[in-house]
Amino acid sequence: MMSNRSISGPLKIKSGQPNTSLLHRRRSVYRNKVLLGLAGGLSVAIATYYWRSDKRQRRVLRQTLDGLTRFLRSVYAGLRISLDYQWTLRNSQEGSPEYENALHLCHQRAANRIVDTALKNGGLYIKLGQGLASFNHVLPKEYIKTLSVLQDLALRRHVSEIDEIFIEDFNQGPEELFAEFNRQPVAAASLAQVFKARTHQDQEVAVKVQYIDLRDRFNGDMLTIDWLLRLVQRMHPKFGFSWVFKELRDALSQELDFSNEGLNAERCLRELSHLSYVGVPRVHWELTTKRVLTAEWIDGVKISNSKGLKELGVSIKEVCQKLVHIFSHQIFHSGFIHGDPHPGNLFVRKQANGSAELIILDHGLYMYLQERYRRGLCSVWKSTVLCDVKRLQESSQDLDIEDYNLFALILTGRSLEMHKRHFGGFTGLSQLTKDDANAVLQSVTSRMDDTIAILKTLPKEMLLVFRNINTVRSIVRSHGTPINRFNIMARSAISGEFNVTGGRSRGIRDKYRTWKGRMQFDIQLLWWDVKIWLTSLYLRILVYMKFVPNSTVQVVKQLQS
Repeated sequence: MMSNRSISGPLKIKSGQPNTSLLHRRRSVYRNKVLLGLAGGLSVAIATYYWRSDKRQRRVLRQTLDGLTRFLRSVYAGLRISLDYQWTLRNSQEGSPEYENALHLCHQRAANRIVDTALKNGGLYIKLGQGLASFNHVLPKEYIKTLSVLQDLALRRHVSEIDEIFIEDFNQGPEELFAEFNRQPVAAASLAQVFKARTHQDQEVAVKVQYIDLRDRFNGDMLTIDWLLRLVQRMHPKFGFSWVFKELRDALSQELDFSNEGLNAERCLRELSHLSYVGVPRVHWELTTKRVLTAEWIDGVKISNSKGLKELGVSIKEVCQKLVHIFSHQIFHSGFIHGDPHPGNLFVRKQANGSAELIILDHGLYMYLQERYRRGLCSVWKSTVLCDVKRLQESSQDLDIEDYNLFALILTGRSLEMHKRHFGGFTGLSQLTKDDANAVLQSVTSRMDDTIAILKTLPKEMLLVFRNINTVRSIVRSHGTPINRFNIMARSAISGEFNVTGGRSRGIRDKYRTWKGRMQFDIQLLWWDVKIWLTSLYLRILVYMKFVPNSTVQVVKQLQS
């Protein structure tokens, strides 16, 4: 009896209801056991799958698990950036000096956190950071300056992954595939390393080998970055750059396919074959896959190396002229545009006749410009030169742009007001005082923050055009602007437009109109050259007489570039 009461006694409840506290504890213990069992079973299953998998499957699994770490690190950084903007600017009046100062500090802290996260996550995060840095016409200067540290950064990889890629793609190692293969990379970037090798046919080649895990982690990393940018844009609509990411995401997807890069290289050479000073390395298709690209080895001097070009014995002015001609032709004529013509992708070598030949490398990122947009760009450039407000407005509206004057400024670096005020006649030259010269320089860069509204409305093809133009402009400026880049591009634009309209001319009257239009345009450009030369002479006299500082002469170079 005592034992029965000792067992049943604690279960007796005065109210006659079940003991809910005890039932809850029992259910909690049961639930914990189930969860522990599931966790243990899942761990055993993952471990079993991992050890039964081949090398590639194991690599994918590791990247999937590592992706969770990258995701959490990215979310943490994104939340800190977002909350920083929200907290810092909460009580500031937009447009006030306090607001602008706080905003600049926020931009700097955000850029620092982006760089730190990209370095820790590696891979595509570094590549996207490099892509963001190229949008120097869109992003705040704090972002551009800070993200630029990623431009020359190469990933450190284990040498064994080279063998893995060759075994997976060719079923043999690099030493078997090539007669000679130097495992010391001659170049490295965010997506791949480049090695020098020699084929069994005794041909020197450059072998571009993609980092082995990039394709495995692409989708997961893209989703993470897209989600974070959308979160920031939802919390802070003014500082959202998810539209920029869309362009970078599509571009990066192209760059990961090296076979597509080979096709782009061949098309580029075909469409520029009429320019005898253009070289593109020939692709060895039998030694190329989506992750390995083998092409002709070409020695040359980096186009930004002024000292090297002089030692090579070529004219820097000639090099800059040919550079602008090449990419103006792509923009205004063929519409097939190289998306990343930075100095590392452009080399120069001396031809047999002593002239310069430009070698174009890295054809992973290209965009085809639709006929509508190509003709629109030609028309906008022509209208700007001729100060034809009506046509400029119509051409901009055809591209769904309302602020035609700002669009012309973004595209050409010159606005209609600049033309009319400073180059409308010789009277403008006598009025070009120190303040006016500074005003010309400011007019080129003043409204750059407002360009975001315009660029958001443009298709990604047009964004790539701006990126191309800005990159080429910076190369020319790095050599001291020895040429009039604006006039070269203007002549190419008018030629591109007449190639369309003139190609449809059937009668003598239409041909005469085409010839007349070209003559008027060339005369206008020649007149501009005379005005700029006189302006430069006038400013140099003022500098010599110490009426204006020596830096004022740089305004003319700014206009030419």
